[in-house]
Amino acid sequence: MGAVLTLYFAYFVYAMGLIAASQLAGSPSDGWGLSVAWGVETKDVISALSVMAIGKFISYPFAGFLADRFGRRKIVLVGIALNVIFFLLLPISPNRTIGMLLAAVFGIGNSFLDAGTYPTLMESNPSNAGTMNILIKIFISAGQFVMPLLITMVGTQNWRIVPIAGGIYMVVMGVLACIVSFPDYKKIAAEQLAAQNAAEQAAGTKNGSTRARARFAVEGSACLIFIFCTNGIVYLANQALPQIGANTAHLTEAQGRTLTQFFTIGSVVAVLLTAMISSRGVKSINFVPVYAACGLVSVVLLNIGFMHSLAGMRITAFLIGYFVSGGIMQLVLTAMSDFFPKSKGQIVSWYWMAGAVGGFVLPYAVGAIVPSTAGVSDEEAVHLLTTGYTNVVWLAVAFSVLAFVTAAFVFLRHRSIFRTIRSIPEAEGLSSSGEDS
Repeated sequence: MGAVLTLYFAYFVYAMGLIAASQLAGSPSDGWGLSVAWGVETKDVISALSVMAIGKFISYPFAGFLADRFGRRKIVLVGIALNVIFFLLLPISPNRTIGMLLAAVFGIGNSFLDAGTYPTLMESNPSNAGTMNILIKIFISAGQFVMPLLITMVGTQNWRIVPIAGGIYMVVMGVLACIVSFPDYKKIAAEQLAAQNAAEQAAGTKNGSTRARARFAVEGSACLIFIFCTNGIVYLANQALPQIGANTAHLTEAQGRTLTQFFTIGSVVAVLLTAMISSRGVKSINFVPVYAACGLVSVVLLNIGFMHSLAGMRITAFLIGYFVSGGIMQLVLTAMSDFFPKSKGQIVSWYWMAGAVGGFVLPYAVGAIVPSTAGVSDEEAVHLLTTGYTNVVWLAVAFSVLAFVTAAFVFLRHRSIFRTIRSIPEAEGLSSSGEDS
């Protein structure tokens, strides 16, 4: 249990790094933040820090392999160390290029942290793997909620204190990770594989053929497309939601920053309610299509005129946090681990690698879609920014449509496969998502 708590608390500060672009960018007009330190516009900070997704992408393939080969603890420690580098050096980075390099380092650290953390959570309580995975969202959401408050508390002119404190905190988490005990992942994997083989043999004896296996090219691809789209939306919300609110609903900069808080509140509420409902017998996989459909509607609301007020945008941010970032990604990851239980570290890596690509594409599109306002009148600048961020939201809507389609497919295939397995006594407990029998 010590390893689980250490990892949960490590993700509390890691989550602050995810919203560094939106919370630390500042603006040249206000005279603070990375935009001033680097001498660039706010949108350039957002696009630069989106490179963290590239760092995740290039490191995920071997991070998962190393987690399965050398153990969870070592990989977690590498991830924590790279997080420390990011938090301590970002506030003193002199230009956009160095900032991009540090963002890549953070992304690599994230991939190692994920590759060691998610398997550890599933292995610490295999019968409730879905719940263990979504509970991490509480700590992620808490970190994202607290960061804007910390910046307000220390003052925008002292913004560097926040990431530096985060780096020191992660050092402490690294020390704890060296002390606590981790589950015996090799023993657990062997037991789960033996249970699966026994279930398949029993199914073959009973039905005259082996059960229909999930195929990576089909069910696996659907899971990867889902996380690509969904994580792209989450990264966009983390990094650009304040700017979307400011430029489509014409909120002030301070009001725009509060949208991130409502986004994270929605995430926390979703995790708590999902866990509570699951404890009353509703299977975790059943949340997937419902949340995906509601998430699509929530993203559309960003471009609906009657929601363009402070209250309306806060409600929309809350809904996006609830349905898009409230644990659905972790639930689909658990379903994918059910489909392919042999190498959890590598499954986690491939899953979040696809998410990293989405996390790069959609936020980076902000820099490509939103035009520069240098040298134009204030009136024209307002028009350009409003149009640009509106188009960014419509792109996010397209991502949401694809996420819903793939989520529905994953749900149907999971129900079909594991309903058959649960009818075999030897397979009891094989599905960690707990599909209906």
